[in-house]
Amino acid sequence: MRCTRCGHETADSHKFCPECGNFLREAFSDHRLLHARMTESEGRHKDARREVEQLVETEPDHVLANHLLGTMYYHQVTPDLAIERYEHALELAPRFVVCSYDLGVAYYHRGNMPKAIKAFRHCLDIDPHYNAAHYRLGISLFHAGELDLALEHFEKCTALTPEYLMARYHIGVIYERLEDWESAAREFQRSVDEVVEEVSSLYHLAEYYKAKGEKEKAAELLERARQFARTEAS
Repeated sequence: MRCTRCGHETADSHKFCPECGNFLREAFSDHRLLHARMTESEGRHKDARREVEQLVETEPDHVLANHLLGTMYYHQVTPDLAIERYEHALELAPRFVVCSYDLGVAYYHRGNMPKAIKAFRHCLDIDPHYNAAHYRLGISLFHAGELDLALEHFEKCTALTPEYLMARYHIGVIYERLEDWESAAREFQRSVDEVVEEVSSLYHLAEYYKAKGEKEKAAELLERARQFARTEAS
C-alpha cells in the first residue's frame, strides 16, 4: 500500500503511514480523535485531553493521537509529558515534520538546547525550506552560544520569509555580540523600518547612537520607544 500523502510504501497491516502519520485507509478514520478536537475547540480542554488519553491507552501506536495529546500537554504546561508523546509519535512516523518541530519547541521551553537543536535539525533534514524551524534553530543555537550558526539560520529564515522580522532583530543582536556595531545598527534599523515602532530595536539603536556620541538621536529613539510602550500599556 502506498501513502497518498508522501508516497511511502507501507505494509497492508499499517493503519498510519510510518513516514508522515497519514491515515492509510479512510475506513479507519478515528471519530474519537475528531470528537476530541471538537471538544477542545469548545474550550473543554480537560474533557478533550481525557478523550485523547483514553484513545492512546487503547491504541498506543496511534500517531496522530500521540501528537495531539503531546500538544494538549504542552499547552497545559506539562512539557515533560508532551515530550514523551511527541517522541513516541516520531518513533512511529520519523518523518512527521510538524511533530519534530513541536518536539523542538517543547525541549526549548524545558531549557534543553542540545535536544531542541537536534529536533529542529531533523525538521530541516525533512524539509530544508521550513522557515519556522530555521528561526527556532537559530534561537536555540543562539542560547547555546553558537552565534555563527545561529546567524546562518536567521539569514535563511529571512530569505525564505522576509516578514519573519524577529529574525532580523536577532541578527542585529548577534552582530552586537560580535562587536560589529555597524551591521548591528543596520539590522535594527531595518527592523524598525519594517515594523511599526519595534521597541527592542529602538532601544538597541539608541544605545548605538549614544556610544557614537549622537546624544540627540539617541534621546529621540528612546522617547519613541517610551511613547510606544505607553500606548501599548493604555
